[in-house]
Amino acid sequence: MTHSDRIRILIVENEGLVGCDMATTLGKLGYVVVGICASGEEALERYDELRPDLVLMDVHLAGQLDGIDTARELQRRSRVAIVYVTACADLDTVARARQTHPHGYLLKPFNHDELRLAVEVAAQRHFEENERQRREHSYFEAFQSLADGVIAADLSGGVVFMNPSAARATGWNAQEAVGRSLNEVFRIYQSTGEPAEILSVEAAASQTAERTVYLTTLGGERVPIQDRTAPLRDAQGHLTGLIILFRAAAVPAPVEAAPLSNRSTAPLVDVVESISDPLFALDARWRVTYANASALRLFDRSLQNMLGLSLWDIMPTATRELHHEAFAHAMLHRETVNRELYLDEKQIWLELRGYPFGEGLLLLVQDVTARREEAERRNRIDRLESLGLLARGFAHDFNNLLTVLLGNISLAEMRLRNAITLPELHTAKQATLQAQNLVQQLLTFARGGAPIKTQIRLGDLIETFFTHHTRANRVEYRIEVQPGLPQIAIDGAQVRRLISNLIRNAEQAQPNGGEIIVRCFAPDHAEMFPGEMVTDTNFQPSGLAIEVADKGEGIPAEHLSHIFEPYFSTRKADNATGLGLTVCESIAKAHGGSLTVSSEPGKGTTVRFYLPLDSDGEEADAFGLSKVFDAPPELNAANPRILVLEDDPLVRSLIVRNLTSNGFDVAESAEGSETVRMYQESMTQGRAFDLVILDLSIPNGMGGVRAMEKLRALDPEVFAIVSSGYSDDPVMANPASYGFAAVLPKPYEPADMLRLVRNILATRGIRRAP
Repeated sequence: MTHSDRIRILIVENEGLVGCDMATTLGKLGYVVVGICASGEEALERYDELRPDLVLMDVHLAGQLDGIDTARELQRRSRVAIVYVTACADLDTVARARQTHPHGYLLKPFNHDELRLAVEVAAQRHFEENERQRREHSYFEAFQSLADGVIAADLSGGVVFMNPSAARATGWNAQEAVGRSLNEVFRIYQSTGEPAEILSVEAAASQTAERTVYLTTLGGERVPIQDRTAPLRDAQGHLTGLIILFRAAAVPAPVEAAPLSNRSTAPLVDVVESISDPLFALDARWRVTYANASALRLFDRSLQNMLGLSLWDIMPTATRELHHEAFAHAMLHRETVNRELYLDEKQIWLELRGYPFGEGLLLLVQDVTARREEAERRNRIDRLESLGLLARGFAHDFNNLLTVLLGNISLAEMRLRNAITLPELHTAKQATLQAQNLVQQLLTFARGGAPIKTQIRLGDLIETFFTHHTRANRVEYRIEVQPGLPQIAIDGAQVRRLISNLIRNAEQAQPNGGEIIVRCFAPDHAEMFPGEMVTDTNFQPSGLAIEVADKGEGIPAEHLSHIFEPYFSTRKADNATGLGLTVCESIAKAHGGSLTVSSEPGKGTTVRFYLPLDSDGEEADAFGLSKVFDAPPELNAANPRILVLEDDPLVRSLIVRNLTSNGFDVAESAEGSETVRMYQESMTQGRAFDLVILDLSIPNGMGGVRAMEKLRALDPEVFAIVSSGYSDDPVMANPASYGFAAVLPKPYEPADMLRLVRNILATRGIRRAP
């Protein structure tokens, strides 16, 4: 959130062009630039007139004063935010600038975005500080007229406010008391003369009778009072200080108070037992001098066992190495510090906020585990989205290359089939298919890879998978397929990937050998909903299931809820990525199905993939794509004419050679508008094309979808196949909605293309020229 409508900015810059450029940029962002000054003297002279909220200050200025001296004088006059805009990055200059507590330090040269960000951050911080001061001022203004004495102190123990009643009671002038130690201004004792602790909110609420203590005034008089305290917090709920309220009490005079030099040196945290977050104080040697009840509970210690311990003794061993330098710097330079660390024994994340106190630090501790987990969840989502963009761009070009590799290897195999058998070609082909699988798995994991469904028998798919699967040593595989199962509309490649991941997990769960059972069946109600009463005995779930069970080590109960999370793995030492089940779940959901896991440590794991039978099956077979021709179907015309759109010359050459060698008359084009022109000319000449094969994506040109729209405008009965390496594109998942007869995902083998082309031409019929 920015507050550009409330922030007035003064630019102090001795280079006129730079100052004007900054003013123009800030004006476009909606800020009010009240002036540009070339020297510190001019800025001080015009300050009362301009009254800026924020000053963009160069260090080297015209005149006698430099930017840091000018900033110091401006801050003495009023609360103004300073952002240094300078080319000075030497340590001495930065150290001097730090003493003025700037709201930012922007190094030249900078771009407009860096300037915008620096000003937005400074403006936000300035606004929040003003809001806090306004809120505190309203509180303190209300306290001015109270009959009770009111004293406010910050976390360092310094008095920041005293109302008139408190001033009269203590004998201190309010202005003189501000900035002094609370222990010096508000000295209270028990009736025995021993120093009294300031009463916390909880303790005051539990008192059955009002507490009476004795206040020693500035003049040495002892006055009986009744007091109570309350924590002072900011808008975010962080502790910022303490408010003490007290009033005079009519009681007999107390016994002589102990000398001030004998007064307890317990730090200010003694008065904030009511704070729910853990809080403790350290001396200059890191020893704990105080811990409230919440801190004692956090570290499971009594107060006697806690006091005197070093901070580094009660924290995890790794904490000192990671955080000692930051805390030591804060203690040495009397600065605040904020660090987050992991407490192993509690398995929680803690935020430690340190404030200078005496010669040590006051530490406030907050459990931020939920915040960290949410941040990690958002980070995982961001990584998935980034991976999706990367995968999509990578897949297109890589799949084109795989198409060329796979196609040429396949053509070489076909030519040599009757002459010689080369195992090297077969090995190269298998490696290419594995590379294809990796690319598709990457797309699927990255929330892409919408399924391209065709009618398939799951039993055949499982049998084919194990025909090519390299089996693990000492593992027995049992495959049980229920007879008579119907065909189902699925993406065969994706379901093979799912099965492959599940089988690999089952193998890795049994490193010393074992048994893997793969079942394919139509589950009945008892299997789908075990333990539930069946009211309809004729009910049958409308779906099929693939189940992979092993007799391995099982999954601990505490891990079961995390197994589908990206990157979660219990086998990091084996370089496991933790993506396998995430990919499986993505595939299951993309098919409208589900993936369930049941496991018992020591007895094994069973994973079930449930697939519903739905209307997608009819759509998937709308063009007869589920048919597999053992031999090419007979066509009704010689030399069918095919028009090809493909921008990659290697892929285009492969397509043309493949189709031409099989008797097709092929014309080729590299861009969609050329394709449309050639199709229109063929219609004019009375030699219309029988089929068009369109690449979906043409960089810097008309792609398949747009070309198809224009072709349908010319010829509503045009037949076209869409081909792409972008398997996650909605066109590939639902081609009929865009007018296509079928899809051809890259990479593919030449034989696959031929089967699809012949299938479309045979089932739809070839249009003859009129």
